[in-house]
Amino acid sequence: MTNAVQVWNPDDWELFSLNLLQHRHGALNVHKIPAAHQGDFGIDYYCTKEAVAYQCYAVEEPIDISTRADRQKNKITRDLAKIVANEVEIKKLFNDVKIRHWILLSPLHDSKDVNIHCSKKTKDMRNKKCSALDDVFEVAIHDLTLFPAAVIANGLTSISSVKLSVPAPSTEEVAAWTVGSSNLLANAHHKLLKRTSAENVGEAVADATLAFLQGNALLDALRSGSPDLHEKVTVAIKSRARRLQFAGPQGGQSAGGILHAELDSLISAVLSAAPNLSNENAEQIAYGAISEWIMRCPLDFPNA
Repeated sequence: MTNAVQVWNPDDWELFSLNLLQHRHGALNVHKIPAAHQGDFGIDYYCTKEAVAYQCYAVEEPIDISTRADRQKNKITRDLAKIVANEVEIKKLFNDVKIRHWILLSPLHDSKDVNIHCSKKTKDMRNKKCSALDDVFEVAIHDLTLFPAAVIANGLTSISSVKLSVPAPSTEEVAAWTVGSSNLLANAHHKLLKRTSAENVGEAVADATLAFLQGNALLDALRSGSPDLHEKVTVAIKSRARRLQFAGPQGGQSAGGILHAELDSLISAVLSAAPNLSNENAEQIAYGAISEWIMRCPLDFPNA
């Protein structure tokens, strides 16, 4: 099914990366180089105990694999040049411990081209005989797959904003789901006829199907990446569903009024339960949940 991609802003990714590295090396062994004063030397964090330097970099998502790889390669090239240019100051930072590893830390690494580029830059940097680097200096790229899921989940609950990019389901995904969901689609068709005309009800059902699949993909991504957030969101959805079953829909007698009221209430409930979830994701989750309520229960509309 549709895959969700975490959308990072640079500041959140840098702070989040600190949590990852403190778990890897120990909180007292990881040091930060502030970039605000005369640059960062191509290094955001470093650990002299392990002779390793890290540069944090998150591309702007969503993006295709090739473009992501190109941007990561360009970042590697630019920042390694900074190390050569600032080798005297870097030797002071490391107390003359020669750096053995320089690692680009990114949320996602999915192209072998970046590995090939790292190997090339490893050879180039060794040939430069930079005094801050060890003879076996190596360039690499690491991503979230190299860290324990529990560490990642804990870090996600503390950042300022969690935003996932969820592409629309493909035609094949929609078709595959439709094959086994005829009862749900018939139910949605019956209910949505009370909101729109017979000529437009097919489009309304298709929209509800896309919203349902996209919302589920987003919830699946939260479940695997941030279980705490997932739990909070699902509890909020279940609470609204129970209220709807008990008290009935709000928003008056028109289908449009009911949908507006239920969407507003559910979006508000999701954001209240998970305030660091992006508004866009809260809306996508609400659209998906309400589409499911229409396909199953408890949401229905008065006859026109």
